[in-house]
Amino acid sequence: MDSSVSRGNVAAAEEPEYLARYFVVKHSWRGRYKRILCISNAGIVTLDPNTLAITNSYESGSNFDGALPLIGRDENADSVGGEFTISVRTDGKGKFKAMKFSSRYRASILTELYRLRWSLIRPVAEFQVLHLRRRNAEWVPYKLKVTYVGLELIDSNSGDSRWILDFRDMGSPAIILLSDAYRTKSTDSAAFVLCPMYGRKSKAFRAAPGTTNSSIVASLAKTAKSMVGVFLSVDGSLSLTASDYMTRRAYSKLYDAAKEAVGAEETPNGWWSVTRLRSAAHGTLNMPGLSLAIGPKGGLGEHGLLEHIPRQPTCSNS
Repeated sequence: MDSSVSRGNVAAAEEPEYLARYFVVKHSWRGRYKRILCISNAGIVTLDPNTLAITNSYESGSNFDGALPLIGRDENADSVGGEFTISVRTDGKGKFKAMKFSSRYRASILTELYRLRWSLIRPVAEFQVLHLRRRNAEWVPYKLKVTYVGLELIDSNSGDSRWILDFRDMGSPAIILLSDAYRTKSTDSAAFVLCPMYGRKSKAFRAAPGTTNSSIVASLAKTAKSMVGVFLSVDGSLSLTASDYMTRRAYSKLYDAAKEAVGAEETPNGWWSVTRLRSAAHGTLNMPGLSLAIGPKGGLGEHGLLEHIPRQPTCSNS
């Protein structure tokens, strides 16, 4: 056999570089079928989980028109996953058809699908806010942008993105309402806290003049539900002031560090001296188009920083 033909067949059989893969169930008039939904920059592919054979493929530029969650009557604030549709076509010319799927990973799937068309999607809303900076307890002006998949905090002076939080990564509760100095419980009396999962620290905000806390919280909750099928829980029962929040946040940081450290009774399998490379801010690695190359400041991307604080990661059996 010609070696060039052989190499060509191998290259054709290579799997594309997927951004994400999820187990889903496809709904059709013929029944329900288990599938693996694969998302890449080039498009969307579904695979038969038994044979890994391609069952359908749609190019993202011309054959994919968007996706939406289907909110069932029995879904509530505790629901995870559910049904959603993907609007696709096969020939690049016909009408788009909504293909129905379901998955417990609905929020993550929709988040990745929206990012395929990120350049065509406008922000849902923008608000002027004040962010409580923990180092000096000052309220600093920022712009809070509500997107299809979450929120983005924009520096008012430079216009740079400083914090990104996807709806899928928000905790429970997702939003905590803070009280004023008199511990009055009202959405617009003081401020609110956005709470991420996975060990990321929460941040406190309050509406700048011209808008209200209630309108910001309502926009976040409505967008999360209608765009990615996430129900954001709001807790106003804690009677926390901004000062109380700062104290608890500082204590939580110390507690988390102690909890995650390798215990004295455990023997590490190894340790290494490393230097941490940071992006411009927490969560901005999710920003579409961010380069993971080393930037001019030594960190990841154009505004990323090189953190000179020495780190010593350890690995244990636990």
